[in-house]
Amino acid sequence: MNKIKRNQISVIFVVTIVITLVLSACGGAETPDPTAPPPAAPTETAPPPGPTPDPSIPVAVIPTPAPGDPAAIANYNTIIFSGPGEDYVVYATFLGAQTAQVVGKSENSQWWAISVPVSPEGKGWVSASWVTVANTDNVAVLPAPPVPPTTDLVPPGPDDPQVISIANVYVRTGPGTSYPAYGIAPAGVSGHVLGKSEDGSWWVVRLNPENVGAGYGWVDAQYTQATNVAEVQTIQNPEQHSEIPPQAPPSGVPVATAADYVNVRTGPGVNYTTLGVAAPGASAEVSGQSADGAWWQVNIPTVYTPTGLGWVSASYVTTQNTENVPIVEGPAPPQTVPPAPPPPSSEGCLLVSQDPVDGTVFGAGTSFNTNWVLQNSGSEGWVSGEYDIAFVGAVNNIYLHQGADLYDLASTVEPGSTYAFTVPMIAPFDPGTYGEQWQVVRGNQSVCQFYVYIKVE
Repeated sequence: MNKIKRNQISVIFVVTIVITLVLSACGGAETPDPTAPPPAAPTETAPPPGPTPDPSIPVAVIPTPAPGDPAAIANYNTIIFSGPGEDYVVYATFLGAQTAQVVGKSENSQWWAISVPVSPEGKGWVSASWVTVANTDNVAVLPAPPVPPTTDLVPPGPDDPQVISIANVYVRTGPGTSYPAYGIAPAGVSGHVLGKSEDGSWWVVRLNPENVGAGYGWVDAQYTQATNVAEVQTIQNPEQHSEIPPQAPPSGVPVATAADYVNVRTGPGVNYTTLGVAAPGASAEVSGQSADGAWWQVNIPTVYTPTGLGWVSASYVTTQNTENVPIVEGPAPPQTVPPAPPPPSSEGCLLVSQDPVDGTVFGAGTSFNTNWVLQNSGSEGWVSGEYDIAFVGAVNNIYLHQGADLYDLASTVEPGSTYAFTVPMIAPFDPGTYGEQWQVVRGNQSVCQFYVYIKVE
């Protein structure tokens, strides 16, 4: 069995746990109008929340700048966007009094780019109206990434499994930020849920097959509120396409640079075959554009296609020197194939119960046991000796558990059966909110994840 080390902290865990942290930090407070000037900062009380549309939006995990580095301090709880504007995807919450490293600014100086390592480009954008900056005189002006298109979710029926987006969120081709995005589901949009990811952290939602040939996409569960989803099926993760390595285009030629993970296709449309994926920051020489300006033709290695040409969506790349790029005709579109529902997974689990419940308050240094009861919701048994329960990570790398990081199953858990699991823990001595994530694993494959968070007073 592969042992999971303490330093292999899952980004998914951190983001999942900190959703609940925002509930305690922001719950019940009035949200100011993000377009209005911020009120005067209080002097002796904690700052009120800023323009967060929902307290469930996760808190950003960001590095602290070194002394003298360009820095931004949040005056209030505010939002980190994927670009300099509120039409972009919401990445996370920037907590009041939290400090971030500034890496750039918008052309109009109304937005600051800050370091956010878990985001595709390693940065996010915050409104200048809601932060105080220091040492930013020589900060570079950064080009604004394109605003991704809107992706229409198929509305659910009254009793259907469904989600509603609590913020602008990507609809992706798979359950992870390394999968390319179809577009954005705006805040407040409802969608029909078809299933969930293998780790339960993403929802599979129905999309209009006329716009997206697959007929479904994936949304991050932490940016949604779900209803009637207790019995939805687990969906296998789709295969990820190979990453096309970046090339260094000659100086002065037209260039396209990926702003997010973007599919490189055989033609100018989502119905064309995917040749591979360009990662954020990857560049390629542009050789043409579609008649509608929505797609760029780029040069790629001939190992991916004999023509050495691929197409990328203009919604996910920034460009340079493309003013005189000619319009070229793409290849004939492929035949439309009716979408098939995603395949169910043979593995999955449900959290039946947990003690203590999330948010339980402990005194400093208190010893306690965390007890989980898990149900095997898949079609295959969790065979003892093949399946384990493993520690994933802890909030701010502060550990609660006092035992091992990996436990063998004491017995085989048949489909539909439950398994009780106990971990001894100790509450830290400093006041605050803490948490840990654990998972059922088969080798390196995660079956499901679960967590606990507590408060210390």
